[in-house]
Amino acid sequence: MWRDILGGIRRFLAPSPRVFHFLLIGLLVRMLLAPWTSYPYDAYPFYGAVVGSLAGTGPYGNVLFTYPPLFSAISYPSFWTIAQFMDPASFGTFVPSMIDISRATGMTVPFITSPVFNTVLKLPLLIGDALVGLTIYRSVNGRLGGASAEKAFLVWFLNPLVIFVSSVHGQFDVLAAYCALVGVLSFGDRRFLMSGAVLGLGVLLKLFPAYLVISLGLVLLVPIAKGLREGRKAGSLRPLASFLAGGAMSLLTVLPFLISSSSFLEYILRRGTYSSVGGMNIWFISPLLSKIGGEGGSGGGAIPFGTALLVLGFALTIAVTLLVMRKHLVKERLLACSAAVLLVVLLTQSVTNPQHLIWLFPFLVLMSCESPRMLTKVYALTVLGLLYLLCLQSGFMFLYPLAEYVGWPSVSFLNQGVEAFFIGTGLQRAALLSLLGAGGFLTLLSVLLPSRLDYIEVAARRIFGRGDGD
Repeated sequence: MWRDILGGIRRFLAPSPRVFHFLLIGLLVRMLLAPWTSYPYDAYPFYGAVVGSLAGTGPYGNVLFTYPPLFSAISYPSFWTIAQFMDPASFGTFVPSMIDISRATGMTVPFITSPVFNTVLKLPLLIGDALVGLTIYRSVNGRLGGASAEKAFLVWFLNPLVIFVSSVHGQFDVLAAYCALVGVLSFGDRRFLMSGAVLGLGVLLKLFPAYLVISLGLVLLVPIAKGLREGRKAGSLRPLASFLAGGAMSLLTVLPFLISSSSFLEYILRRGTYSSVGGMNIWFISPLLSKIGGEGGSGGGAIPFGTALLVLGFALTIAVTLLVMRKHLVKERLLACSAAVLLVVLLTQSVTNPQHLIWLFPFLVLMSCESPRMLTKVYALTVLGLLYLLCLQSGFMFLYPLAEYVGWPSVSFLNQGVEAFFIGTGLQRAALLSLLGAGGFLTLLSVLLPSRLDYIEVAARRIFGRGDGD
C-alpha cells in the first residue's frame, strides 16, 4: 500500500522530466527570493498573528490580522517548531529610521520581518504555486496530452507575477486559488462532497471562493426547483446535499477560533465594509482623483459603499450563473462560468490589487487550451500587475529585509529611494497607477467578450502579427 502511495506522489510531482526540472528551478528561484524580500505593510499583520498565536492570545488578539483563520492555522505548526530553537522576538525588528517614510506614504510600517520569518511564512505559498501548476498539468494532460500540459504548467509556474506575489510580496492568494481550482474541477467530475469541502476551505483562507460556492450551489439547485414547479418528481437531492455537507465539514475547522475568540468574525467581516476603492477594476481612476482632491497617496477613495459592492457581487454571481445555464450546458462551460463569476467580482469589488489576479489565472490557463487568446490576457495582466505593484511605492519597498539583515543596500538608501519616488513624482505616480489600473480593467473585461469583439486580442495580432486567437 505504501509503495502505491509513494508511487502516486512521485507521479504527481514528476509527471514528466521537463516538468520536474522546471519545478525544481522554479522552487529554487522562489527560495532564493523569499528570505530577503517582503512588503512590510502586509508582513506586519502576519507577524502579529504569529506572535499572538505563540503567546496564546490567538491570531486576532492584537487586532492586526483581519483574514479568515485558516492561513494562520496552517502557518502555526512551523512557527511553533522554529520557536523551540529561537526567540520569537527575533522574528522581526523595529526600525526607527523608517518612521518618517511610513508617515509619508501611509502604506508601510517601521518594522521589518527577519529572513527566517519570511521563509517560514512563504513556504506554504511556494508549495501552493507548485500544487496549482501540477493540478493544471494533470487536468490538461487528461484532455490534450503531455505537450499541451507541459506548456500550461510552465505558463503558470514560471509566471513572473505568480512568483512575485508568493515569494516576494508574501500574499497567500495562491492557496485560496488552489482551493477554488480543485473545487471547480471536482465539481466537474461530480465529486460534490470534495468540491464543497475544498471550496469551504478556500473561504476560510480568502472570502472570494464564497462566490463560487453560490454559483455552483445554484447550478445544483435550479434543476430541482424547476422539476418541482413543473410537477415532476425532483431529481435526486444527493448532489446538492453532498456539496453542502462538504462545505459544512470544512467549517468545522473554525470552531476552535469561535470558541477561543468570539470577536474574530468582527475582524474578518470588517474587510467587507472598507470604503477605499481603486486598483485594476472599474474604480481605476481613484488614485488620480484622490491625488487631485488632496487626499494623499493611499490609492483609494473615501466612498463608504463597501458593503453595497459586496451585495452587488453576490447578485452578479447569481445573474452570471443563470445566464450561462440558460445558454449552455453548465458541465461543458464550467470553467468559463467560474471564470466569469471571478471576473465580475474582480471588476466590481472595492479594491482589486495585482495579487487578486492570481484567483483567475489558473482558469484562464485551462481555458487557453481551447481558446488560445486567453494566454494573451495572462501575459498582459502579468505585466500590468507587476508594474502596478512596483509603482505603488517603488520596487525599493520590497528590499527592506535584505537591507536590514545583509546591509546592502542600506535602509537609508531605500528610504531615500521610496521618498523620491512617492513624494517626488506626486501627480505623475497617481496618473500612472490609474493608467495601469485602466489597463487591467480593460484586459479583464475583454475576457468576457466573444473573439470577434476582443480588442486586446486584435491589438496583440496587430502588434505581434499573430493569427486568430481562437
